[in-house]
Amino acid sequence: MQPAVEITKRGERNFNSYIGIGDGTRRYAREGLPTVAQCLQDAAAALGREFSYATVSFDNIVIGSYPVAVMEHRAVEVADELLVKLSNRRVRYVA
Repeated sequence: MQPAVEITKRGERNFNSYIGIGDGTRRYAREGLPTVAQCLQDAAAALGREFSYATVSFDNIVIGSYPVAVMEHRAVEVADELLVKLSNRRVRYVA
């Protein structure tokens, strides 16, 4: 079973992250983080070594599956990739 990391934007520099494990309930929550990268690092730290991959969504849009270790150690690059993918999906929906 792959955990799901959900990141939501609450303000210009205010993000919340939640972790769920398959049944839809949230097992871990962290609110008020200043960047998407910090949400990823925090979620990866909470997941620890128990899980290899996690599915990541942003504002209820599933972006993809990422290695937990990469989310923790290359969070800025993963955050940038997530935001580009999100932007590309939103452009497709508008067009």
